[in-house]
Amino acid sequence: MKINITKATLLEGIQIISSGVSSRTTLPILHNFLLEAQQGKLKLVRTDMEMATVHFVPAEIEEEGSITVPLKEFSDIIKNLADDKEIHLQSDENNKFHIKSGKSKFWVMGTPKSEYPSIPEIERAGSVQLDPILLQEMVEKTAFSASTQETRYILNGLLWNNSAKSFEVVATDGGRLAVATQPALPGSQEFKIIIPTKILNEVCRFISIAKPEKDDKIEVNVASNQVSFIMKETTFISRLIEGNFPNYQQVIPTKTTVKFESFVKDLLASTRRAALCAGEFGSIVKYKVANNVLTVSSNSQNMDFTDELPVEYTGDAFEANFKPQYIIDVLKNIKTDKVSFAFVNASQPVLIEPVDETKFKYVIMPMRA
Repeated sequence: MKINITKATLLEGIQIISSGVSSRTTLPILHNFLLEAQQGKLKLVRTDMEMATVHFVPAEIEEEGSITVPLKEFSDIIKNLADDKEIHLQSDENNKFHIKSGKSKFWVMGTPKSEYPSIPEIERAGSVQLDPILLQEMVEKTAFSASTQETRYILNGLLWNNSAKSFEVVATDGGRLAVATQPALPGSQEFKIIIPTKILNEVCRFISIAKPEKDDKIEVNVASNQVSFIMKETTFISRLIEGNFPNYQQVIPTKTTVKFESFVKDLLASTRRAALCAGEFGSIVKYKVANNVLTVSSNSQNMDFTDELPVEYTGDAFEANFKPQYIIDVLKNIKTDKVSFAFVNASQPVLIEPVDETKFKYVIMPMRA
């Protein structure tokens, strides 16, 4: 393999494939990434056996070929080369990978492509074309509610539920729930799959980097045990999570007896202040509503906090306790001016919704005092 490429182009490609793929592995080859010069482009591939990223960058190909090299070492070298000098990359018959820029020369020891895990073929029949900004919004406004505990593997992903009526993205960690709803995906079959949060976060990060234009689409392909996302020169592939997602619809309150509305900005600021005094272990923030006033309070062994906010509520006095970070996470992701809280009682889940916005619902279990 022999190619010429600019530093900026190569660094952007390395950035896209490197983030999101786990570096924790007992397989040394997974610390490497694959470079493959073919058909006038340089193909970069990284995998951790659970997900893979494939990205093509423009380059001058003098000789086609492939090699895998350690990602960290290669990345560190490229970052420290001169910005205004073209980079020359070449592999030899002994799997040495030579890097030259101006008068600077490096070589790193690589391995042949045959030793790198193969990337599964993508089944593109029945693919779905999505607005990348819509996908990003639905994921970012729900993914924070997914579990990060390895023991709750089934909850380490987001449920994508496409029915005849709607398309829903759902996340839960058992103590909270987030649901984003849109009309059913046009021209697609019904499906219900669990996609690892990790790859969805990575796709969202890429969308932010790519800055898609109005008519750009991201292609989603769902197979029996994998999902792929394709946008321009980049492909993300991941295994699906197998198992039964909890019946989230049965925990969304429908017959509520207590409801109040508050300004998002003020409630978020007050809840953050309350979190400072709530302590670390078993921390709670208390919401008490009566006579159009919401009292936000918290305390710990050494601190105490109380605040009052105007709300729209004239019912009987009511109070409930919450884990403050759960409330903060929801309020950070609500973009409307006001938010509504609807309760059945103080011990059952509360339904939190943006006022005048029907796409998102959040459910949080109260805490015992």
